[in-house]
Amino acid sequence: VERARQLMAAVASTAVPVEVGGGDHARRIHNCDQRAPFIELEHPALPCKLSVEQRGATDPGFVQGTSSCLWPVATHFARLLCDRPELVRGLQVLELGAGIGLVGAAAAALGARRVVLTDCDGAIPLLERNRARLADDGVANVEVVCVNWGDDSHHEDALSSGGGAAREGYDVILISDCIVGGFDTDRLWQSCHALLSKRASAQLIMAYEFREEWETVGMFIHSASEAGLDCTHAPISEDDDDDDSDAASASASDVSAADGGAASAASAASSSSSSSKAPAAAAAAKKGKGSDRDSSAERPAAGRRSP
Repeated sequence: VERARQLMAAVASTAVPVEVGGGDHARRIHNCDQRAPFIELEHPALPCKLSVEQRGATDPGFVQGTSSCLWPVATHFARLLCDRPELVRGLQVLELGAGIGLVGAAAAALGARRVVLTDCDGAIPLLERNRARLADDGVANVEVVCVNWGDDSHHEDALSSGGGAAREGYDVILISDCIVGGFDTDRLWQSCHALLSKRASAQLIMAYEFREEWETVGMFIHSASEAGLDCTHAPISEDDDDDDSDAASASASDVSAADGGAASAASAASSSSSSSKAPAAAAAAKKGKGSDRDSSAERPAAGRRSP
């Protein structure tokens, strides 16, 4: 936890202002428009404008307990991928806790070989509608699979989807704003460990809004470290809208594999504060030299070393 605190403090002055969200101010919640029926993303790197459906809290289609609407970190994260398409191009990508699927949609449009959007049961109908919408716009390399974190049968479903194309795990796992107090991040890590490829080039890239929850962040990073991954942090951006007290920052990271032939992971962090804008940070994880991650090993819980 203390190491996570130090890493995030180290990047406090490096965040870059970025405009987030859309719609008029009266419609903005958490610094983005959560009431518009559709969210659109445009970027020079994208072959077309992306449009995905959302259902905010005032909409009859809102599903309690799921992210059926946009959260600002997803916009930052999607733009990061647009700025660095090499992170996903030609690779098999899985998004955990995909919500409306904006981040995974960006990965698919940027040339990922295949993108699998996953979330809990209640989120699947919306994800399926967005998959169909993307296909109509020419982004056809997207699939949807139900994955409840830590559920071995759901892990098997994700690994065997697409005819078992990712039988040995996914090249890239994306996670947007799932590090939140009250979320079962131990089970989230179990899914990361089960679904990430064991190849040296594999990456876990995670973006989140930091909400002064040092223990939640620290324990997730600790689990990754105990599995043999070295974590580092770097910023993505910081929202510069002073009218919204829930301003968010986001961050990114470079990832490289170590000599031991282990999977790499990265996570991006962002910050928020009701009184001031906190630093943004990201974490990258890299396998230490000489360590070996056994694909058949039991998934580690936080605070317990993986075999």
